[in-house]
Order: sequence, then C-alpha cells, then structure tokens
Amino acid sequence: MTSDLTPQAASHIETWRPPSLDRGLPECECPANCGGRPEALLRIAPAYPTIIPGDARPPANPYEPTAKGELVYDALNGRTGTVMEWLGDRVYLRPEGGGVEWEAPLSWLQRPPTALPPRIAGAS
Repeated sequence: MTSDLTPQAASHIETWRPPSLDRGLPECECPANCGGRPEALLRIAPAYPTIIPGDARPPANPYEPTAKGELVYDALNGRTGTVMEWLGDRVYLRPEGGGVEWEAPLSWLQRPPTALPPRIAGAS
C-alpha cells in the first residue's frame, strides 16, 4: 500500500507516532539513567493530605503494631486505620471500613482511641 504513496507521504507515515504514546517528556540525559522516565523517581503524594501544624512532632511513645489487621491511629494524618503491611519505618494503612490505602511513618503511630462502652455513651 505504501508503494502507491509519494516518497514524501511514505516517510511521514514511517515517522508518525500516535499522540497517545508521546508523554511530552524530554529524553533522559541524567546520570541516574532513569530510562527516560524521570517521574518514576519521584515520590507519589499521599491520597489524603498530611496535616502538619507549625511545629508538629511525633508522639513521645509511638505504638508499634505487632500484627496485620491491627487498628492504629496515625497522628500525622489524624486518621485511624487498619495495618495492611509495614516495610522498614513505613506502615501501610487502610481505613477501617475499607478505602484508599495510605502510608505513614512508624514513628507517628499511636494506639487507637477507645470508644466508650454503649451503656456509658448513652448516659452522657
């Protein structure tokens, strides 16, 4: 089929790439040899914003989970979550009722706040 085309049209077809394949990023020339994907070396932002007041510090006595499925409180993000996995000093948590997983530093974990028993909660 390309034999019916002019040489100029044939060369255009051979060099044309669909726009969906062009990520719009420059070719990699870095010494790290990132494979042309500099974004692969960037850390992904958490799914939920991290709340850090002016001079926030981790809890004095952080809680260290002992098992997957354990409920903990992430003091950095102000959220309670279920431990899915941990790797080094990072813990991967998921909301108690399910949802998007997030990661938190191990040093910011606390025991979850305990709810009042139903009898006491109803009296107040």
